[in-house]
Amino acid sequence: MMNRLGSCFPGLAAFAVLATATAATAAEIPPQFSGATPLAWSERLAQSEMKRLGHSLEAGAGKARWDYSPAVFALALVRLGEATGNASYEEFGTRAVASHVNADGTIQGYKLADYSLDNLTPGKVLLAALARGGQNAAYTRAVQTLRQQMTTQPRTGEGGFWHKQRYPHQMWLDGLYMASPFLAQYAALFKEPALFDDVVQQIVVMDRHAYDPATGLYWHAWDEARAQSWADPGTGVSPNLWSRAIGWYAMSIVDSLDYLPANRPGTEGLAGILQRVAEGAVKWQDPRSGEWWQVTNLGTRPGNYLEASGSAMLVYAMAKGVNRGYLPREKYLPAILKGYAGLIREFVKTNPDGTIRLAQVCQSAGLGYTTADGRPRDGSFAYYISEPVVDNDPKGTGPFILAGLEVDRMLSAQTPAVALRGWDSLPALLARIQAPEFPAHDFPITDFGAKPGGDATAAIRAAITACHQAGGGRVVVPAGEWLTGAVQLLDNVNLHLATGATLKFSPRAADYPIGLTRWEGVECMNYSAFISAFEQENVAVTGKGTLDGQASDENWWGWNQKASGRPVKQKAGRDKLNELGEAGVPVADRVMGEGAFLRPNFIQTYRCKNVLIEGVTIVRSPMWEIHPVLSENVTVRGVQIHSHGPNNDGCDPESSRDVLIEDCVFDTGDDCIAIKSGRNNDGRRVGMPSENLVIRRCRMQDGHGGVVIGSEISGGCRNVFVEDCRMDSPSLDRALRLKSNAQRGGVIENVFMRSVEVGQVAEAVLTIDLLYEEGAAGSHPPVVRNVQLDHVTSRASPRVMWITGFPGAVITGIQFTDCTFRGVTATDRIEHAGSISLTNVTVEPAAKSRSRNSNAPPAPTP
Repeated sequence: MMNRLGSCFPGLAAFAVLATATAATAAEIPPQFSGATPLAWSERLAQSEMKRLGHSLEAGAGKARWDYSPAVFALALVRLGEATGNASYEEFGTRAVASHVNADGTIQGYKLADYSLDNLTPGKVLLAALARGGQNAAYTRAVQTLRQQMTTQPRTGEGGFWHKQRYPHQMWLDGLYMASPFLAQYAALFKEPALFDDVVQQIVVMDRHAYDPATGLYWHAWDEARAQSWADPGTGVSPNLWSRAIGWYAMSIVDSLDYLPANRPGTEGLAGILQRVAEGAVKWQDPRSGEWWQVTNLGTRPGNYLEASGSAMLVYAMAKGVNRGYLPREKYLPAILKGYAGLIREFVKTNPDGTIRLAQVCQSAGLGYTTADGRPRDGSFAYYISEPVVDNDPKGTGPFILAGLEVDRMLSAQTPAVALRGWDSLPALLARIQAPEFPAHDFPITDFGAKPGGDATAAIRAAITACHQAGGGRVVVPAGEWLTGAVQLLDNVNLHLATGATLKFSPRAADYPIGLTRWEGVECMNYSAFISAFEQENVAVTGKGTLDGQASDENWWGWNQKASGRPVKQKAGRDKLNELGEAGVPVADRVMGEGAFLRPNFIQTYRCKNVLIEGVTIVRSPMWEIHPVLSENVTVRGVQIHSHGPNNDGCDPESSRDVLIEDCVFDTGDDCIAIKSGRNNDGRRVGMPSENLVIRRCRMQDGHGGVVIGSEISGGCRNVFVEDCRMDSPSLDRALRLKSNAQRGGVIENVFMRSVEVGQVAEAVLTIDLLYEEGAAGSHPPVVRNVQLDHVTSRASPRVMWITGFPGAVITGIQFTDCTFRGVTATDRIEHAGSISLTNVTVEPAAKSRSRNSNAPPAPTP
């Protein structure tokens, strides 16, 4: 069984940046960083440190205590575990913090009277554990204690938190990282939205006072009272610029934005502050190494040195900013890649036992009082370079692991997995897509008690279990009519419908258990698909039989029946789910099911690898028919879909890679094929694109679009190949449609269509609609680039192109080559688009005419 999401999306071995009209230059990205991917480097350092530290971070082990420094490393391990599916990382990180929490929820060593923001950082690890669905009263009590501290935390006159009681009237950049992300996640998890305003306020106050326009950087601290010896008497700021402090501030912003609702006042302003931080950081990035100096702007001064923790923090924050859509990719990609390569080259060292360590980490730096050996912490250049430089301080190892995660995600989510040259890349892509094979061992459901016309649910479940336990094979549904509820596939099981078999699915919602799913791009707990597989390898649904969902206006379709005079039952549940996704409510708490009226899909594979859907006919589906989610190596072949209910998309690959759809017939009530990657903030949270999809030799009949990308496309989409398809119906609206808006965002790139014959469509051959639904109202303008149509013909369409964007969105690199479009009845619509080129293209209007001065064409040669 595949239980690691990382197994579905391994670190990429090779990738390249395509030259586009929006990038001045496009350089080759090295295939690896010193022989390994960023994710591999993160795992390697995590494993090295876990081996070295053992149980030393846990309560009762030496000097271990409730402290922000080890918590930074622990939180990075938790995020690494979430990304890879390796529970050992999460367990180690959680145990390092939770061991300091007593059974009654009190925290060992914690003193409210200290009013230290540093105490909040370990609470992030506990919040992460609670967000994963754990019901732990001690963790809940502990984070509520930390939250209670902030109700009486001393503040500046503008409402900014003092860094500690012993640092009166002072705000430090460090403290923003300790407090703001904790409060933002607490607000989302415990439904205290008023806290979001405080989160924003802290960051804004520090931006107001600590920003230095001369350098574009941020001073380490600010003393409102101007009473500290280090404080400038006019501005109150400290005298030097420390890279780690700037890194703390950058991380505070991107981590807080994970939980702030996109439409909440102030959120967009934080994205602007992040851009200011990133601009300053890039300005002072060392041009040789790609790293940042201990004292950021004094790199040439004797005694200064390249420092690992601040460098890792800045790489992490900028990469995450790009991944979440807050920073423009084209502008920051070179700096991020140079910075990450420098982290490996400058700071990573190999130990004799093969483990690695992170060198050149400043052990600590602060302001006020004195060091252990009596030196004043006066904020001078001499002070900053005098603090000990050590290996493997968790303030460096934690951000290094996080930087690798985000750089890996950035390269996986927004860059082609191969050096894409267009159609020349198709053979290599197809070679990676291999349908699974199964042992020649059949398990007829009749052997497990199934009777024709009776309820075969239990028999099918027993046959699947037996097949799985025997090492795999076919679970055979013989000819005849059979009834069933939910079917859940396991590793190495092929559900095979013999010729003449019809498997009818119960129209009763109660026959489908509640479980993890994605519903219109938002993860939640809802009715399982009729046929589902979760984190399985080698699964299939095959045969010449029929899958009948028995959907009608009296059951599933009635939940979204928009006929006049009938209420749309699903609207309230749909709106609620979208709100929960935007607010960052933990997925386990997004429980829909009964009363929400959100229909299940027909076939859904979730986090699966090696999937085959072949030969079957699907009718009367409740909603989307075939829905691979976060899956890899998927083949959909020879399937016939005839289902005209609401939202009856034919095949919707979502955040999946290496997908082949061939020789299928789509006669649907919505899009024939709709490629997706998550909706809005929830799609950006998951952050997985759909990539490397091949659609060929398919017949598209009725539907809203033949091949559609969007609108739930926040994770991006790239490398889509469509060829040798036939699309024709007065009820088919478009042949190729790309749709998004400023809330969805996403990058759609490298879409290739050739040798496609379009008969009749109702709107246009190509539609690019970036004003879909919410339109330009949002802070995530989408990008569409490198869309090529080659040898595409149409017999009758109102227009060739309907292309609408808006200022800030990008539509560029649209190319038509050797195409013929006949029977055109209306003018094209093109708004806010970049480069569009037509080479050897013929457009014939339905009502032919000549120029007043032209002659008739020559008669054809006999």
